[in-house]
Amino acid sequence: MKNVLISGYYGFNNTGDEAMIETMSILLAKRNYGLIVLSSNPEKTKELYNVQAYDRYKLMDVIKAIKKADIVVSGGGTLFQDITSKKSIWYYLGIVKLAKLLGKKVCVAYQGMGPIDTKLYRNMTKQTLNGKFVKLVALRDKNAIEYAKEIGIKEEKISFSSDMVFMMQPPAKERSMKILKDNLHGYVEGQKLIGLSVREWKDKDRTDLFAELADKLVEKYDARIVFFPFHKPKDAEISKIIMHKMKHEDATTLIPNRYLPSEILGTMGLMNVNIGVRLHSLVFSAVMNVPTIGISYDPKIDGFLEMINMTPVCTYEDISVDKLFEHACRFIDGERVDYTDKIAEFKRIGEETLDRIIEEIEK
Repeated sequence: MKNVLISGYYGFNNTGDEAMIETMSILLAKRNYGLIVLSSNPEKTKELYNVQAYDRYKLMDVIKAIKKADIVVSGGGTLFQDITSKKSIWYYLGIVKLAKLLGKKVCVAYQGMGPIDTKLYRNMTKQTLNGKFVKLVALRDKNAIEYAKEIGIKEEKISFSSDMVFMMQPPAKERSMKILKDNLHGYVEGQKLIGLSVREWKDKDRTDLFAELADKLVEKYDARIVFFPFHKPKDAEISKIIMHKMKHEDATTLIPNRYLPSEILGTMGLMNVNIGVRLHSLVFSAVMNVPTIGISYDPKIDGFLEMINMTPVCTYEDISVDKLFEHACRFIDGERVDYTDKIAEFKRIGEETLDRIIEEIEK
């Protein structure tokens, strides 16, 4: 069996990134290919997804993994940027260069790009990804594509891949409902459900505002608030702070860290509306055709919302409880959205990108 290796932010309890492992492993298995993952927690990755996994921090493990692979895929996430860390871009470009030294083809796929503020890092990224051994740079949104062109990556290499999550399948609705009822005690079918996915950003404390928003929705609709932490434990911690600040904490629950990304996807599909800061909370919501309200902290949020013909309601810098409440009420009161055509298109494009990766293996 031939193998695809993926390099990204894996093994860190980030639901959006873990979704790539789960989805890609299933899609590759259907094509009789194996998946190898560079993970910070290889044993857990193997256990959860039945894939081969190697320690991303051990050079000899990384070399073994690359040697075992027939192609190296760099993605998803936004790996080539220097905003969240000045070190990560060295790591991910280093994996690409190591693959070249070991004679492997590389595909950059299912990820964003930028911003890269440091001129040296921009030049490093351009020179590395323009190498002949890098066969495609397939990015998940228009902003990333424009940024790649701006820093000088060859246009003939660049294409739109969408996000791997668009190809993920939820479990049966009965499983999703069981997860909800197991965690939302006292839930009565028919009660309004609001999903909330938050994160910390820089030094901005917005917990009072999120608590105010959640309380207003509980009071107006007798709603239940379901917190979906996409990056554990940090998102869970800030979610708990918000819950404790609410007047109606008894109307809330937090989905714990024991479910697969596909199970989170299905549970988010039961919501009347999802309000999110995390990119993949918005993607999950759209995949399930549930009204999606985005709060922007990064260009990737704006880029995704533009793809589904929406815009952020506000920014993390300037959260407006009134605007968020107004938009949520409109959706809860019956205003509909229909993302199905867009999602079907993104799924098709994502599958075509995977086909291109496999074609490179077989050349």
